[in-house]
Amino acid sequence: MSDLFLLDSDIFISSYRTYHPFSYKEFHSFWRWLEKLASDGKVRLLDSVYKEITRKNSKGQIDELGQWAEAIFSERQISHKTDEIGAAYAQVQDYLATCGCYRSVSYAQWEPEDKADPWLIAAVKVLHATIVTNEQAVKPTPNQPLKREPKIPDVAEALDNVRILAHFGFGSSLRC
Repeated sequence: MSDLFLLDSDIFISSYRTYHPFSYKEFHSFWRWLEKLASDGKVRLLDSVYKEITRKNSKGQIDELGQWAEAIFSERQISHKTDEIGAAYAQVQDYLATCGCYRSVSYAQWEPEDKADPWLIAAVKVLHATIVTNEQAVKPTPNQPLKREPKIPDVAEALDNVRILAHFGFGSSLRC
């Protein structure tokens, strides 16, 4: 397994909005820590995750978090447009459609190409990296198929060779 970690957009968004806002200088160490991990090559962003974070608002502006992500990750992205990742993406989509744990309305939410979650799982599978997310598993079953959007931990757990680090924080296994 690789020492590479690919972060889900929720890591950045929830940290920025709730846990480590830029406006509180006490939390700047968290962002500097991520910058260090990125510069050391331990943390990268899938291009589709990067696009979610740096998306422009209706006025054509990028928020403070997006500007930070541009500065740190614009040259540290991994393209999801490779044959290997595309094949793994097809496996993710096939699993969602055939496992019986998701209704069609549920897995249809992961079908648009700009939806990062299935691409993230596929990239991690190919790169032997680790997904870092705040999402929590809901453990759908064929007896009670999920109506809502699939969760990364559930799908990643169902696929072989996909490592996940959920409930991210300072106590995680990411180290400088």
